[in-house]
Amino acid sequence: MKKLEVKRIIVPLKENPYPVYIGNSILSQLPELIEVSFPQRNIFVVIDGNIDRTWGRIIRKILSASAKKITFYKLTPGESSKNYLELNKIYTALLDGNYGRDTLLISIGGGVTGDLSGFAASSFMRGISLIHIPTTLLAAVDSSIGGKTGINFLKKKNMIGAFYQPAFVFIDTNFFTTLPHQEIISGAGEIIKYAYLSDRNFFNYLQKNFDSLIKLQPDVINESVIKSVSIKASVVSQDEKESGLRQILNLGHTFAHAFETGLNFKIKHGEAVAAGIISALILSNKLELLSTRNMNEYLSLPSKIRPPKNLGNLKPESIYNLMLTDKKNRDGKIKFVLLKGIGELVLGAEAAKLEIFTSLQEAKEYY
Repeated sequence: MKKLEVKRIIVPLKENPYPVYIGNSILSQLPELIEVSFPQRNIFVVIDGNIDRTWGRIIRKILSASAKKITFYKLTPGESSKNYLELNKIYTALLDGNYGRDTLLISIGGGVTGDLSGFAASSFMRGISLIHIPTTLLAAVDSSIGGKTGINFLKKKNMIGAFYQPAFVFIDTNFFTTLPHQEIISGAGEIIKYAYLSDRNFFNYLQKNFDSLIKLQPDVINESVIKSVSIKASVVSQDEKESGLRQILNLGHTFAHAFETGLNFKIKHGEAVAAGIISALILSNKLELLSTRNMNEYLSLPSKIRPPKNLGNLKPESIYNLMLTDKKNRDGKIKFVLLKGIGELVLGAEAAKLEIFTSLQEAKEYY
């Protein structure tokens, strides 16, 4: 039988570059990739509970056939699992299973699963091998690439963690077909961000094909994932630890993280990012970085995503106070990633409180 086509993108880090494999219905090719890189094959799998219910049987069959020893740790879905108590449970399960430094930890799920299990892999016995298998559109184009791992702490997102790169990332876009519609919308919100980071062609492509993206049309979803991963891989390779260029990936995120925290994470990350991009574009215009003409054109893309109505109930003062705790801040000042034009970003921008407030008020008209 002919193998299905797999796109291979390299994240070209100076130390430990790694591939990202992307394709549709390619899960059967995973054991071969594992066997080449990990002949010991002592595998510990952290799997999201929702994915386990939907895909668990076939995943177990495929992975168990190529493992000397394998354990499946089922993670309760949701942001509430991304904490040190759940991290301790993973450590305990690894020790109870007599897993050592020759362990391959495989994360199967969305961003919560990847961040938590990635941090476990980075710290268990000072580091074990890791593979990410993102099963949500959001995780595929965002958290699975770039090595950020961590947990939430004291109701603050990703406060404790580490940069820890995987051995490879494996993206089978067929997983997305069983996602709730809101999860697809969330992933699309993060994909939209990349439209402002590269070139006009991708912005125009998403404008034209947004409905097909939401409907998971195979060629559109694959192209959108491949383009997003390629952009992120390029940025991460130039700035692995987020000391400079990588900050462009935070476009809209200063607002978005405040929205998420203010709503107790009862908003999908991609929805928050889309609303955050709207706010950032308006603020860019307020600071005279972005022309009104370009702002109005650029707003048309994130405005396709409608976040929960309760987002509009958050008060600007509350959002502002939450942004003051953002870990990207310096010297007690809120730092924004703003836009001059597609591919032209401003890092570390500052704004007066009134400018932030009026941007938030005007953004409500769009979301």
